[in-house]
This record gives sequence, C-alpha cells and structure tokens, in this order.
Amino acid sequence: MASDPNIQGNSHAAAPRSVGIGNRNDNPAQWAPFTWDDPHFGPQVKGEVAPVAFDHTSGSLQLGFWRTGKGIPGCNEDGSCHVDYSAPLGDETMVILEGTATVTVAATGKQYRLEAGTIISHPKDVALSWDIDAPFLKKFWILWDSPAPSVKDDDVYVGHISDNPEAWEPFTWDEPDHGSMVCGELFKLRSTGSTGTLLCGLWRAGVGIAGCAPDGSTAIPYTSPLGDEIELLLEGVYHVVNEDTGETHNLRGGDVLAMPRGTRLSWSSKGPFAKKFWLIANASLPE
Repeated sequence: MASDPNIQGNSHAAAPRSVGIGNRNDNPAQWAPFTWDDPHFGPQVKGEVAPVAFDHTSGSLQLGFWRTGKGIPGCNEDGSCHVDYSAPLGDETMVILEGTATVTVAATGKQYRLEAGTIISHPKDVALSWDIDAPFLKKFWILWDSPAPSVKDDDVYVGHISDNPEAWEPFTWDEPDHGSMVCGELFKLRSTGSTGTLLCGLWRAGVGIAGCAPDGSTAIPYTSPLGDEIELLLEGVYHVVNEDTGETHNLRGGDVLAMPRGTRLSWSSKGPFAKKFWLIANASLPE
C-alpha cells in the first residue's frame, strides 16, 4: 500500500470485484511462449509466461510470472538467454525471483546486475538488452499502460527487496468511509509512470512503527483509493477479507495479492514484522 499527496482518491467501485491471488512458487501446468512484436527489434519469442488473473479497474494492467531455462523457447541449450526488449506495451516492473542477469541500456551502455530480490522498473519504449545466465531465471512482472502520457524516462529504476534506506515515511492516506489513516511505513522506488500514475516501492510494519499495535500487528479497512494495487508479500502473515464478496484469504511471504481500486477490504498483518513490495496504477495523471 502506498500514498502520494498529489493523487486524489475516489469512491468505491460500482460493482463487487474479486482480488487476484498468486504465489512466487506457482508452476502452472501450461506456460505459454512469450511472443511480441518489438518496434526496435522486430518479432520476438523469448521465455515463457504464466499470467495471474486480475479484475483491474482502469488502463491496461497485467501481472504474472516469466521464466527462461533449458528447452524453453528462445533460450540456449544451457538455459541462458539473450533478450532485446523495449517494453512496447507499457511500463514493466519486475522482481527477480531466481537466477541472475546483466541488463544493458541500449542508448547509453549503462549496465545493471540483477539477482534474486532485485526490483527493476522498465519505462515504456526504453530499449534494453538482457543477458540471462544459465541455467534459468524467473521473475514476477507487472505491465502497466494507460491512454494518458506522463513522464518519459531514458533509464530504468533499480532497487532490492532488502533495501533499508533512511527515507522511510509513515504510510498515510484518506480512506473514503473512515477518514485519515496511518499504517506502517514506506518508501517509493518510483513515483512516476510513462503513462498515467505509477507508484512502487516497499512497505513494512512492526514494533514501534507508526500505526502498528504494540506487538507490531496491524488491522485496517482498505479500499486502495489511489488506484489498482498489486503486492508481492515478502515477510509476515496476513489476513484479508473482501467485504464486497465475502472472500477470505490467509497469506504469507511469497504470496501475490492484487486489489482492484475501491474494493472494501479488512486487511491485517501479524506481529512482530511484515514487509511487502507494492505497485499502484491509475489511468489518471497525478494532480
């Protein structure tokens, strides 16, 4: 969950929506080859993909898992893989789950070394080359685009799930039916999107953190008023009730939770500590 003082919330969605659920260890029976037509590099087939279903409210928002390895389309015999990719379908934000790779920005030659736990947010239309090491790589990805142009970037945003910067801030937001709220603390890795609104970063709760109980637990109503929100839970135990549909989910580190904007949730985490990666997307531009 995240907040930005320049973005306004709105009222509840018109119809009940289900949340999306996944897990970093998901291995569905059928993975599909990842195919796309890249304006910089032409038709491509690299790796394979398994989407996670999500009933989002605005823009083009997709999420799922992607992997390379031996016998996978576009990969070498040892499982290594070279991918030229410019994110033509929108900003793509990823968490590396397994494996290592080197990413090179085509225009500048700047390189980033990726490993398990690396967060990388790739702005739309920035040409990159991925050199993925054998024997495999797996990542969690979120792809976002909207009709509203925003900030054009020429480099990627890179962080790590273990980041512990000094610039954590209390997570504060206005909940439509409950007023001003505070729960845990966050920092933002990215505060702009190539289109619409895109925010992403880390959030944590625990003993002594703003809005948490003395044992470090949390319990809040939450409607994700800033936009559709996707979370990769990193540490802790969580309980989520969709008040609109009656669905109940018991989650822990490794699970994925995707929340449509305006869905009425009862959301809690157990003490003494919880941490997650989050991304919020909204087709509207920040005000």
